[in-house]
Amino acid sequence: MLNEKQIERMLRKLKRFETTLEPYIFKKVDEINMAMYQTGRNLNQIPDDSLFSSVSKGETWGGEGNYCWFKGQFKVDKKLKGKTLYIRPDVGGYEAMLWVNGMPFGTFATKIVVTRHGNHYCNMIKQNVEEGEIIDIALEYYAGHYVMGCMPFEENPKNSYIFEYKGIDICVKNEDVTDFLFDLKTFNQMASVLDKNSFVRANIIKTLTEVHRVLYYSPENVDYDVFINSIRKAKEIIKPLYEYKNTSLAPIAAVIGHSHMDTAWLWHIDETIKKCARTYSNQLSLMEQYPEYKFIQSSAYHGKMIKENYPELFERIKQAVKEGRYEPNGAVWVECDCNIVSGETMIRQFLWGQRFTKENFDYTSNAFWLPDTFGYSPSIPQIMKGCRVDYFLTTKMAWNDTNKFPYDTFYWKGLDGTKVLAHMNKMDLWPDPETCIDFLVDGHKTKDTICEKTVSNMRLLCYGFGDGGGGPQFEMIEMARRCKDIEGCPKVEHMLVGEFMEKLEASLVDSPTIFGELYLELHRGTLTNQHTIKRNNRLSEIKLRDLEYLTVRNAIDNDKACQDTHIKPLMETLLVNQFHDILPGTCIPRAHEQSIKETTKLIGAADDLIHQNIKVTAGEDTFSVMNTLPFTRRDVIYLDYIDGYMIEGNYKQQITKDIYDNKKLAISGVEIEAFSSVVLKLVKGYPGEDTSFEYNNSTLKTPFAKITFNEKGYMKSFIDTTVNRELKGEGYALNTLLIAEDVPLAWDSWDIDADYELKLRDSAVLLDSKVISKGEVEFRTRNTYKLTEKSTLTQDIIFYADRSEVRFETKMDWQDDHRLLKTAFDTTVFSDFSRQEMQFGYIKRPTTRNNNLEKAKFEVCNHKYTDLSETRYGVSILNDCKYGISLKNSQMRLTLHKGGCRPDYRGDKGVHYCTYAFLPHNDGFNADSVIKPAYELNVKHIIVKGECKQPSFMSVDADNIIIETIKPCEDNEKGYIIRLYDAEGTYTNTTLNLNKDAKQVEITNMLEETIDILPEKNNIHLSFKPFEIKTVKISY
Repeated sequence: MLNEKQIERMLRKLKRFETTLEPYIFKKVDEINMAMYQTGRNLNQIPDDSLFSSVSKGETWGGEGNYCWFKGQFKVDKKLKGKTLYIRPDVGGYEAMLWVNGMPFGTFATKIVVTRHGNHYCNMIKQNVEEGEIIDIALEYYAGHYVMGCMPFEENPKNSYIFEYKGIDICVKNEDVTDFLFDLKTFNQMASVLDKNSFVRANIIKTLTEVHRVLYYSPENVDYDVFINSIRKAKEIIKPLYEYKNTSLAPIAAVIGHSHMDTAWLWHIDETIKKCARTYSNQLSLMEQYPEYKFIQSSAYHGKMIKENYPELFERIKQAVKEGRYEPNGAVWVECDCNIVSGETMIRQFLWGQRFTKENFDYTSNAFWLPDTFGYSPSIPQIMKGCRVDYFLTTKMAWNDTNKFPYDTFYWKGLDGTKVLAHMNKMDLWPDPETCIDFLVDGHKTKDTICEKTVSNMRLLCYGFGDGGGGPQFEMIEMARRCKDIEGCPKVEHMLVGEFMEKLEASLVDSPTIFGELYLELHRGTLTNQHTIKRNNRLSEIKLRDLEYLTVRNAIDNDKACQDTHIKPLMETLLVNQFHDILPGTCIPRAHEQSIKETTKLIGAADDLIHQNIKVTAGEDTFSVMNTLPFTRRDVIYLDYIDGYMIEGNYKQQITKDIYDNKKLAISGVEIEAFSSVVLKLVKGYPGEDTSFEYNNSTLKTPFAKITFNEKGYMKSFIDTTVNRELKGEGYALNTLLIAEDVPLAWDSWDIDADYELKLRDSAVLLDSKVISKGEVEFRTRNTYKLTEKSTLTQDIIFYADRSEVRFETKMDWQDDHRLLKTAFDTTVFSDFSRQEMQFGYIKRPTTRNNNLEKAKFEVCNHKYTDLSETRYGVSILNDCKYGISLKNSQMRLTLHKGGCRPDYRGDKGVHYCTYAFLPHNDGFNADSVIKPAYELNVKHIIVKGECKQPSFMSVDADNIIIETIKPCEDNEKGYIIRLYDAEGTYTNTTLNLNKDAKQVEITNMLEETIDILPEKNNIHLSFKPFEIKTVKISY
C-alpha cells in the first residue's frame, strides 16, 4: 500500500500523462495539396482561382496586417468511408477561418497556446464522408499586427509576421484516446481539489491506482496496439466512477459556450468582423458534433456584421437560434460603456439591440449581458425594464481593487426604485471539476465562489476563449459532458442564459438587494483618457438630439410621416463608438483614429442636416436664434460679429473674442421660449462702452461677486456679494491648475491610482494675462500657462453681468505622457454628500472618506454637472465633455486631461478644447439653480442667417420635468416620441402642453410598445415618481 507522499507522486504522473496523450487524439490519414494567395485586402469571400498559385512546404507568407488564403480539394479515399474527417494545418499565422464547400465552418487560433499548439488547431470538416466525395477546403489566415502592450512601459517584442508553410493534414479522431483522456482529466482534477479527508476522493484515488497499474506512460517504448489496449483497459476501470451520483442538494453549474468579443480593442472594427465570422462559424460546427452544446452571442451589432458580410453564415445562425441552441441574448447594440453615454443613447443601445433580434430571430432578450464595462449607472435598471429586460449579468465587479464585492446574486434597485435580478457569472474558463468546485463550492483557487449559499446553489459559467480565441474548444465540451452528475462535483448542465436566470430567480431565498450605482473600484482613468473621443461623443449626442427634434417639427409642418432614414446611419455610428473600449479611450491607435474620424464626420453631417430642416426666408439683415431646450432660456447669445452692426432692440451688447479668437457680438436680455426661435435684426451701429464690471488688475467686481486674483491669475478670494459669503475655502485658490505624475501600477490608459494625490502640484507658470473684453455683457480675461516644459494651456475666464456663473473656455496644447491635469475648486460649502449628474438624474456620493468604501471613490463620474449644496446655498461645476471628478469634504477637482500611453503609445497629445464653469447659486440644489444652466452650457443656440419664426413646440408646467428627447417613431409613421424625466428626484404631477392637438396620445415603453392610450389630445396630465422616465407617443 502506498503512503500519502507516494500517492501524490503517482497522481502527478497521471497528470503528466494527460500531456503525453494529447498528441494522440488526432491521427493523420492524408495530406491535402494547397494553392496560396497573399493579400493585404480584407475579403469576405473565397478569392477567385486565378489569384492562387501552388505552394510547397518550406515557403513563407505573411507581413504585418496581411492575409494569406490557402485553397485545395480533398477526395475521400475508400478507407475513410463513413468516418468523420478533421483538418490540421501547420502554417503559422495568428487567427484563421476554415471554409468547407464554400461556407465558413470553423476557426484556428494560434494566439492562445494550449499544450503544443493553438487552442483551435484541428477542426472537423465533415461527418460520415462518402467514398470518392470531393470536399472543397479554403483557409484564410491573418498574420497579425503589433500591439505594444497595455501596462505602463510595456513594450512587447516585435516579430516579423513571416510564417512557414509546413503542410496541411487530414486526420481522424482516436475515440479511445479521446474518451480516456477526458475521463482521466476529470478525476485527476477531482483528486486534486477535493478535501483530503473526503471519502469521495479516497474512492477516486483507489480507482486511479488501478488505472496506474495498467497504463504505459512511455508510448514510444511499447507497440502502438499494446499502448492503445492499455488505454482501453484503463477506460473500463475508470468508467464505474460515473455511477456515483450527486445528491439533490448539489450545487448547479449552468454552463454555456461564449466568446467575449470586443467590438474594437487591440484591433480595429474591420478585424472584429473577421473574428466574429471565425468564432460564430465554429459554434455551428461544434453544435453538429455535440447535441447538448449551446452558445450565447451578446452584441446585436455583431449579428449585423455577419448578416452584411457573411449572409450564408447568418442564415445558419438563424436556424440554430430557431432550434434553441444559439442564444442572441444581451439586449444591446454593442456592449457599451455605462458611465459616459447619455441616458437617451443608452436607451437606443437597448432599442436597437432588441429590434434587431426581434426582426431577424423573432427573439426578445430578457438579459442585459455586460461583463466588461467599467462601472454601472443606477439608471440602468429602469432602462432595462423599460426595454423588457429583466436580468443583468456582469463579471467586472469582481475586479475591484479595494473592497471585495459582497454578492454573486442579488437584486439591483436603481435610481427610481426599479429592481432587476443581477448575477455575477464567470467567463473565460473551462467547465471542468476544478473550475466548478472553485466557483461554486470553496473558492480554493480564486476566492470567488457562491457567497451566500443559503440564497441559491446556482451559478452561470460561460466557457470559451474570447476576443478572437474562437470560443469554446471541443475539449471543453468533453469536460462539461463528464461533469453532468458525478459525486463530489457540482452538477453541470448546458443552459441558455435566459433560462438560467429564470430558474435562478425561482430558486432564491431572501436574496440581498443593492441600491444605487455599481461603482467599479478600478479603471477610473477611462472617464478622462482620449479627450477628443469623449468630446465628440458629447457633441454627437447633442447634435443628434437637435436633429431628431427638428426632423419631427419639419414633418408635422409638412403633414408628412416622420422619417428618420437620414438619421439612422449617424445614430449607428454613435452607438458603435460607445463600445466599452472605444469611448473610454483604451484601444490601439488605429481604432482611436477610426473613431475620431467617424464621429467628426457624424458631427458635420448632423449639423448639415439640422440646417436643412430649418426653413428660413431670406433676410440679409436678420438672424434667427433657436432654442432646442425644453425651458425658456435667457443666457448670452454669441453671433459672428459683422463690423459696424449691432442688434436692434433694448439688449445689452458687447464685442468680444472667443477662445478660438473669433470675433463675436455678445447679446444678453434675449428670452427664447422652450422649443422656439426668435428673430434678431441687424442695424448699423456699435455697442456702447458702458460696463457692468470694475477691474484693477487683481480685483474684479461683478454684479454678483467680488473676486481677488493671485499672482497666477487664480481666484484667491471669491465673495458672493448677494449674500456676503466667501466661497474660497481651505486649500488652493479657485481654478488652480494641478499637475501630477500619473503612472498607474497597471492598465496604463485605464487606471488612476489613489496615490496620484500625493503628487499633485501647483506648478503651472503664468506666461501672459490680458483682458479681452469688458462691457455690459461679460468680462473676459485670457491667461496662458506653461503647465510643463512641453505643454501649455490658454484659458478665457468669463464673468457675466446677468448670471453668477463663471465660465472657463480652455485650450490645452498637451504634449506630455503620464501626467494628470486637474482644476481645483476648494470651497467653503459644507455637505457630506455631493450630486453628480448621470443618465436621467443624479447620484449622491459621499464627500467624506470615513471608510474603505468611501476612500475607493476618489475619482467618480459626472455628466454635465457636479453640485455641492447646503440647504440654502451651493456651488456647481459644469462641464461640456469632462467626465472625471474627485471630491473631498468641500473640495471639487475636475479632471481635465490624462496622458495614458498603452495600448495607444502616442498618449493623448494635441490641441484640445473644453469648457467648464463655476456656478454659485443662492439657494439649494434644484432644476433652475443647477440643471438648466448645465443644459445651457452644453446645448448651444442654433443660429441661422435669415428669418425663421417658430412658436414654442411644446412645454411642461413643472420645472423639474425635463423633455430629454423628441424623436421620430422607429416605424416612421405620422407620429413621434417624447421622452421626459424627473430631474430632481421628487414626485410630480404636471401637464405636457403641445402647440397642436394630437390625434392620439399613448404611454409606451422604451421600445415604443403601447402601454396605455390617454384620453387627452393636448394639455396631457402626467404623474412622475422620483427620477421616473416616461415615454409618450404622439400621433398627428
